Order: sequence, then structure tokens, then C-alpha cells
Amino acid sequence: MMECYIDESGADSNLPTAVAAGLLLDFGRSFWLGQEWRKTLDRHKVTGPIHMREFTPHGRFKDLSHNSRRALFADLVWTINDNKLMSVAGTLTADEYRKQFAGLEYLSMYAACFCNVAMYFGAALEKAGNRRWPLSFTLDEGNKYRQQIIDGKPIILKALPRVSKICFESDDNVAALQAADVLSWCVRRDSSGGSFAHGFEPLKDLLDQLHSTIDYKPEWMKDVAEKIRSAAPLVETPGQPR
Repeated sequence: MMECYIDESGADSNLPTAVAAGLLLDFGRSFWLGQEWRKTLDRHKVTGPIHMREFTPHGRFKDLSHNSRRALFADLVWTINDNKLMSVAGTLTADEYRKQFAGLEYLSMYAACFCNVAMYFGAALEKAGNRRWPLSFTLDEGNKYRQQIIDGKPIILKALPRVSKICFESDDNVAALQAADVLSWCVRRDSSGGSFAHGFEPLKDLLDQLHSTIDYKPEWMKDVAEKIRSAAPLVETPGQPR
């Protein structure tokens, strides 16, 4: 059995690009990732949880020196890479979203990115063989687009019948979701040409080991959109009664 932990970056704002990124772990491996994660934070005298927004000038970790930040990220990146089987990120620009998801305005960029990543993992596991199934997805329960994923479960489960569950947990309590937050931030920063200076340099190593950022392909996103359209009655639009 496989576990996939997914988080997003840029989907809750007016930024031009949204990212959903996931870590694929062997079943139970999230426990060991969590153990090492906590040890790392204790070693660096940092109180979790780790959210990349807290490293901004107004965040909890704003006072960490560049060297302290660099050392912390180096150890967290090692922990992620040591535990993951692979990582995948899907990006979607606002222009691509409007073009491929015309008529599906109720579907957020985050939900569209999640569908992209979920189907990529499903295709990868098909190649790996039966021993890798079933697959579960865990997402952050605090995302404001959570209901869209819940409403869209029948679509994902129909497209990937060997997915065992799609569930939500708090990223405050689950280190694997915090790791996915770090990864999604890193991918968005890299895809936008942003800097990794001032202590963020080690994060680039997340993209160098067993990682794929899904290149935008019109035919792939068109297929995702068509699958959603074909199951449209299963998805609620805003204001539609339950």
C-alpha cells in the first residue's frame, strides 16, 4: 500500500501560478518521517509546525538567521528525501486554467492541480504493478477548497478505482503534510524564477532526487477536464443545495 500526502502553494491568492505537490511514501513510512522531523526541529531548537509562510518577514521564524535557516532546511530536506519514494508537483497557470477548464469555474485551480497530480501518481503505480496498490491520498484539512475535493471524490475514485481513500488531516499535526508544504513552496519558487538565497538554498535539493514536476500538456489537462465534465452531476456548484 502507498500513501500520498499533498499540499498546495499559490492557490489561495491571486498569484499567476498554482502548485499542488505530493510525497509518495510506503505505507507506515509517514510515522518514521514524523519521528525524524520532530528530532530535527528539537536539534535546531525550532518549535513546529513548519509552514513556509512563517519564514516571511512577518512570520514566526522571521528572526532565524540565514545560517540557522540554511542548517534547518538542509536537515529537513535530507529527512524528506530519505523517506519518500518519489515526489511529484503539478503546476497550473491562470491562463491555462481558464482555457482548459472553461465552463468549470466552480473548480478551483487547486482542485484542478490535485486532479492532475492524483492521475499522475495513479499512472505511475500502474506501471509499478499490483504490489504497490492500493493508494491513499491525505490532504490538509484547512484548505478553503476542501469541499471541492470531497465533492469530486466520485470522479477520482472512478478514474482510479484502486485508490482506497481520500482523506484530510491537520498539517499542524502531520509532518508529511508539512513536508508537502515545503515541497510545494519550493516548486512554486523554482517555477517562477524566484531566489533560493538567504538560507533557502538547500530546498533546491528537493527537486534533484526522485522528483518530477509535471510539464503542462494541453492534451493531459484536457483529459482531466473532460473526465470532470463527464461526471459533472456528481460535483456541486456554489449555492447548489445538498
